[in-house]
Amino acid sequence: KSSELQAGKQWYQRRVRGEKHFVGTFVDSPYNGKGMGVVLHCLSFLLLISSSHQYFYYSTHTPYELVRGDIRNATWDEGELLPQQIYVLARHGSRHFGKRAPAMTQLVDFLLDTNLSSRYPWLTDWKRTDYSSDGHLLPEGMLEHYNTARRYRSRFPTLFPDYYPGRYRVRATEILRTSQSAASYMYGLFEGQGPVDASSTRTRLSSTGFMPTAIEIQSIDRDILLRFMDEANCPAYANSHITKSAKGLKELIKKSPIFEKAVLKPLAQNMGFALTADQAESLHDLCSFEVVSPTEAHFSSFCDMIPHSAMELLDFSRDLSRYYKSSYPNKLGYELGCVVLQDLLESFQMEPFNPTLRFAHSETIVPVITLLGLFKDDETTYQGFENRTFRMSEIDPFGGNLVFVLFKNTTSDEDIVKIYLHEKEVHPPACSSPDFCTINDIQKIIDSTQGSCNVRSMCYNRSIVLSHEEFLRRENSRKSFT
Repeated sequence: KSSELQAGKQWYQRRVRGEKHFVGTFVDSPYNGKGMGVVLHCLSFLLLISSSHQYFYYSTHTPYELVRGDIRNATWDEGELLPQQIYVLARHGSRHFGKRAPAMTQLVDFLLDTNLSSRYPWLTDWKRTDYSSDGHLLPEGMLEHYNTARRYRSRFPTLFPDYYPGRYRVRATEILRTSQSAASYMYGLFEGQGPVDASSTRTRLSSTGFMPTAIEIQSIDRDILLRFMDEANCPAYANSHITKSAKGLKELIKKSPIFEKAVLKPLAQNMGFALTADQAESLHDLCSFEVVSPTEAHFSSFCDMIPHSAMELLDFSRDLSRYYKSSYPNKLGYELGCVVLQDLLESFQMEPFNPTLRFAHSETIVPVITLLGLFKDDETTYQGFENRTFRMSEIDPFGGNLVFVLFKNTTSDEDIVKIYLHEKEVHPPACSSPDFCTINDIQKIIDSTQGSCNVRSMCYNRSIVLSHEEFLRRENSRKSFT
């Protein structure tokens, strides 16, 4: 009904509007190459300020629609630059929250047993939802890729020829949400162009029906291209101390005095009773999920329960874990993204030109973005986290995509590459021009990694394979000696 649709729109606008919010200061010790070495020296007092930055608090659970650009608005000198080839690296779309779901369900059960509806009347008539723990794609995730594909085809029609399996190199990981994302994207490219519909027969085929498309999938233990983060593919990365310790950063913040001050006490004031740190995190998940999928969440309003100081700190704690797992402090972790850049250059050298599309995960796309030198903060400190450049909500939303387009300069006969992140052009600092990259620029980035992207050297060299347990054993021995 139109009234229900309008109510839904108003609800969604409330969820994503920019408002005043709390900020704070977070200081950690320098990463010195001997492991994580992170110590929380101080998390200073919070101040209520007005922000001109429209801030979203959902870290890697941010819906694509909140942060994307529109590739249809991309511009270049069309009299000089001719699009030749496209390479797409995409994260899966919005999904169920997987392992977080049971704790979300437990918190809902707990909240519904309280008298919280006196403060939040919407709970009285709210029909509780089942939070699925399977991690599969949500309908919103399907739409994210479907609509992205349509926009890209609209702006680069010559790069997407009529479908034939040999013309498209499409690959997803073994995890089902990535292949479903790939299928959604391909449907967006070729909707209404296939032979399959109810009216088709063997002698009279439709040309406006469904087009089935082929998607290549590698098993996890053999997928060094899109699942290089797995122990089966790179034990040096998976077993390094910094990788294993990254998750603990969030727990460290949850045990800090500032978490009590900025999260737990304000929540208790809002709700009339205290929550544990784990419950506060689950409440943040409930809030994120209702923004990701309002319909699946039955238009809940858990976000209204969380003060901005809590939203900021909960969001930052998740960003920090990802930062140490996949980005600048974890040199091996982000240098492994070179395998994607190698795949990119290989695809650009193929003749005839064939679109290449890869569908993977946060752990795939963030290292590549880092390797390009984008969103780089001071590597030795995280002071003033409210002003940080590294925000996962903007770097790695659900359905995020990093797209490389090869152009031919018809004047100089030079090949250049323009790069688009979430449909907005970006300019890696390592590139020789502020307007584009060259093939040589990308090759130099690859060559800057260990062994010029020698994966065997990176992942199986015994001198760098240091397990978490071995790291602790050596540290304890050193301390005993000193």
